[in-house]
Amino acid sequence: MKFLLATDLDNTLIGDDRATIALNQKLASAREQVYLVYATGRSLVSYQELCKDFLKRTGQSLLEPDYLVTGVGSQIYFENTLDRKWAEQISRGWERDEIALLTKSMPELLPQPQSEQNQWKLSYLLDSENNDAIVKELKNRLDQTGIKAQIIFSSDRDLDILPKDSGKGKAVNYLRDKLQIPHESTLVCGDSGNDIAMFEQMTLGAIVRNSQQELLAWQQLHSHPYRYLSPSAYAWGILEAIEYFKIPLFV
Repeated sequence: MKFLLATDLDNTLIGDDRATIALNQKLASAREQVYLVYATGRSLVSYQELCKDFLKRTGQSLLEPDYLVTGVGSQIYFENTLDRKWAEQISRGWERDEIALLTKSMPELLPQPQSEQNQWKLSYLLDSENNDAIVKELKNRLDQTGIKAQIIFSSDRDLDILPKDSGKGKAVNYLRDKLQIPHESTLVCGDSGNDIAMFEQMTLGAIVRNSQQELLAWQQLHSHPYRYLSPSAYAWGILEAIEYFKIPLFV
């Protein structure tokens, strides 16, 4: 049976080039036995730019993933083709235009560039001393509309509004079910608040040392033996987790 490894990109897989290359080599040694999933907040275009930058900087390519989860779990790609079944699944009860109109009445929410928006994601920057109160107010307004939406606030500035049934965790779970991979044969890796949804699934987990405070605080409240808080940063933390869990493919 194959193993599924799903990892965030920025500040998890990417951040220390030596670590990324070392993990690439580890995964390449068992490539036929591993489904590799990149789960990122980036858009498809932004992901492609990241790959080009990594190649230019290191002379090496990132491993090509089997599946790419972009837009904080709002889109899934297989060989650069959008997964329409996932798109249909998360569209139920989703009213993007109504949400966009609602947020216009909240000037604290600054829209991110158009490249970071998509049909199933509205992205904003929030930089205020009252972030928690603003997020709470936005949630109350969304709840009053009855729209099936969720708010993901991470890195103390990035605010994304997504369909209720989307997100990194549900996207990875969708792929896990599609590929018929059990929870115990799945490792998810991340560093920020938008990765919490992945860690909420009953799979193995690797939280890297350089994680954002919101993820570390959540982990402190929800620690579990199947989730590993690594003493190492970036991809070194993923490599450590592979050793910690004694994943057979890599032993």
